Amino acid sequence: MITKNFKYPLKSQSKMYELIITEKPSSAQKIAESLSEGKKPEKKAENKVFYYILKHKKQDIVVASAVGHLFGLKEKEKKGWTYPTFDVKWIPSSEIKNAEYTGKYIHLLQKLSQKADKFTVATDYDLEGEVIGYNIVRFICKRKNAKRMKYSTLTKDELIESYEKASKHLDWPQVEAGLTRHELDYYYGINLSRALTLSIKNSTGRFKVMSSGRVQGPTLAILAQREKEIKAFISKPFWQLELLTKNKI
Repeated sequence: MITKNFKYPLKSQSKMYELIITEKPSSAQKIAESLSEGKKPEKKAENKVFYYILKHKKQDIVVASAVGHLFGLKEKEKKGWTYPTFDVKWIPSSEIKNAEYTGKYIHLLQKLSQKADKFTVATDYDLEGEVIGYNIVRFICKRKNAKRMKYSTLTKDELIESYEKASKHLDWPQVEAGLTRHELDYYYGINLSRALTLSIKNSTGRFKVMSSGRVQGPTLAILAQREKEIKAFISKPFWQLELLTKNKI
């Protein structure tokens, strides 16, 4: 929902700008300071969420941040403790327990995106960062794609180079891998947890939630045991003998 009395960051509301989206507030500040030319970027706040206004090579830029994941997975239709379930959807994290604080970041990005004509994702360059950026682009900015900054440090020189050499599109292999990881984690966790919980209820008559998932089940124990075996291995010298003759044997 767009607040009617919201004042757009640039003096002229008809003037469009580029919106750079970061994963964390600290990254937004670093990028804004690095790209700003001649003076510090103008720092503003909406509902105690900060964003920055600046110019870089005559381009008007607004830098704003998420605060980690702004969207999470949830069942489309809750049908009680049944399994298996695979029908899920992405919803704002503010609608998920213990993540209400993310709502004000969603609202600000919604407002800022209304007057932006260019969008650049500058989240961390990994699977999680790609999912965070992609979900903001499609659900908040209502776009199918965006430019992509790629950097490994928050040094000024690297951030400037990352912006000026930004990819024209998101890293789609990372997007697909990240979405798949989230969905498989959800499928694995919710279905195993419900199966374990209901098995205990059916055998004992007591309802006790048993949580399981990708890093809680036996797979992790198997990997840990294998790692111990690898570390405990003591190598021993051995020889391979090769016989060379003039005539065929």
